[in-house]
Amino acid sequence: MAEIMTLDEYVRLPQRYIVSGGLDKDEIRFKLDIGENFAKAREAVRKGANDWIEIVTWAYDMSRARSIVTFKDTHPLRMWMNSEPAEALEAMQALWAEDDTPIPERIRVFNARIPDPPTFPIKGVGTRLRLFSALAMALDPKKYPPYRATLFEAAYERTGYPMPPKGADEAALYEYALGFLDKLVKRAAARGFVRPCNGLEAQSVVWSYPRWCGGI
Repeated sequence: MAEIMTLDEYVRLPQRYIVSGGLDKDEIRFKLDIGENFAKAREAVRKGANDWIEIVTWAYDMSRARSIVTFKDTHPLRMWMNSEPAEALEAMQALWAEDDTPIPERIRVFNARIPDPPTFPIKGVGTRLRLFSALAMALDPKKYPPYRATLFEAAYERTGYPMPPKGADEAALYEYALGFLDKLVKRAAARGFVRPCNGLEAQSVVWSYPRWCGGI
């Protein structure tokens, strides 16, 4: 494990990569596209369109192609949507409601509506959050970027940032990750850097660490 760096160093070191356009090309553009795909799925779900399952499935297929999620993540969701479409639609509509419900509450409501195994056999909190965070991108990918436990935990460790509390549920883990990204944005601004300037850009710095770390 490399020497722990400060948050200031963590936002300073990728600046050349950011200015070169690498962050946009490698990380941000495709995530914005995925956010648009899920926004279309959200609209279909909110309207209760006849083809809402196909549109949600298509959005997940596009995100799986870019490693936002995996087939192992999405297969149980797909099976649930097809076997219990009315229940799944209500859960999706609650997650994607057109109101100001905070994202942690949305995730908890959605999670509570998901059936227990074997109907929905994903037990791991981090794995379930990876799935839920992809859906959250429909609300605003710049505020609610995708989550992957291993990458966020590596960033916490590299910067000496405290790990999330043990036993944290999916909503608490996501809120914790968003708080970390907000700190990165604020540290960048305090250092006079224009970027990262939102949650998606900060998340992309976290996910692109191997590209900009330079072997540190």
